[in-house]
Amino acid sequence: MELRHIETFLKIAELKSFTKAADELCITQPTVSKQIVDLERFFDVRLIDRTKRTVTLTKAGEILLQYAIDIINLKKDTIDAIASFRGLKKGKMTLGASTIPGIYIMPRLLSAFKKSYGGISFELVVSDTKDIIEKMENGLLDVGMVGAKNETSKIDFKKLIDDTIVFIAPPDFPDTLTLAQLEDCPLIARERGSGTRNTLEASLMKLKDFRERGLSIVAELSDNEAIKQAVMNGMGMAYVSRIAVAGEISAGALKEVRIQGLPEIKRSFFTITRKGKTILPHVKVLMEIIDKWRKHEKA
Repeated sequence: MELRHIETFLKIAELKSFTKAADELCITQPTVSKQIVDLERFFDVRLIDRTKRTVTLTKAGEILLQYAIDIINLKKDTIDAIASFRGLKKGKMTLGASTIPGIYIMPRLLSAFKKSYGGISFELVVSDTKDIIEKMENGLLDVGMVGAKNETSKIDFKKLIDDTIVFIAPPDFPDTLTLAQLEDCPLIARERGSGTRNTLEASLMKLKDFRERGLSIVAELSDNEAIKQAVMNGMGMAYVSRIAVAGEISAGALKEVRIQGLPEIKRSFFTITRKGKTILPHVKVLMEIIDKWRKHEKA
């Protein structure tokens, strides 16, 4: 068993394709196939079921997947730790963030980080909260930012900043609506798994008179900029983070609409790290920058 075999196996598990794995790893498909055959001979068990149309892991493959993730993460941590010991400001961080912090918070923090550690490269994955938490649980991220907590025992959550979810509409829309009017209004919703959507639905379900089936959802969008443009063009109302829409409201391009009978919907963003994962020096620098920004915003 060699590390390159494990890396190939992981890429196939991720992409569900031998051909795509070969392209991304810059090797030939026969080489990919041979490495998997070698791996299966080593373990004396079939790891992947493949047909012309599908690639799926066997039960043995699913077991290997969990260990393979840890093996490759340990390889990365080892390389970074030795580089830090030698005083080399080189390496790579993999970061993850849900939509709001990924677009409106993380970029400014990374800019400050690069001034201290210009030799460190980074990859930023922007996805929904559920996906970022899953990636962190699997050890694929060094640091993350999300809009909700869950009950996982694998992750440390640290509160970053508070936020408010607001309803927005075009400038000529009424200033207030009742809950009954909200149910009849065309609504642009965030995708399922979004922290914004989860927080809104949890708040609405606490109201005795609310019927979730009454919401008239006309579209589900995962991009806040697309949501804002859809509202500006008259598609309907939407609910978004106040952080994401503060500029448009100040400029008069959008209006914040108050819903009578609906309390202010608060939520928090959190920084997340995986429990038990070694925190490398340059990751600690980023965490310190995040903490300073948090204290400044709170003040």
